[in-house]
Amino acid sequence: MKVILVKACEYSAPMANGRQSMIGIFDNIVVPFMPIDHPPFSLCAQVEFDQSDADAEHQVFCRLIDPDALTLFDVTLSISHPRDPNGGITRVFISINVPGLRFEKLGDHRVEVLVDGQKLGEETIPVLQVQPQAGA
Repeated sequence: MKVILVKACEYSAPMANGRQSMIGIFDNIVVPFMPIDHPPFSLCAQVEFDQSDADAEHQVFCRLIDPDALTLFDVTLSISHPRDPNGGITRVFISINVPGLRFEKLGDHRVEVLVDGQKLGEETIPVLQVQPQAGA
């Protein structure tokens, strides 16, 4: 098992054809002041499973951690996936809706993804403060 992708975006959802929709992908959060209440957003992860991991239910734990290692948000999901009839790997997209959050600290925030208790993926989301320019 491994995590291929972890991204933050404005909206993420699985489509009926098995593909994933990710709208408004972002790599950082730019704020004019701190603390700030950020509107709801989504996290999208893609997990790759080997044949040995197929036909089983897996526990996915995702959390967002601030620069002081305090958890701002966490969720646990159960996922399963079918076995590839050709003996190959299987990839599964996971969409996680994050409620509005209050960011109290600037700096690198981390999204961690654990599958069956094993940390398999991480993405850094810096929170940056930018002062509005005078006269703008």
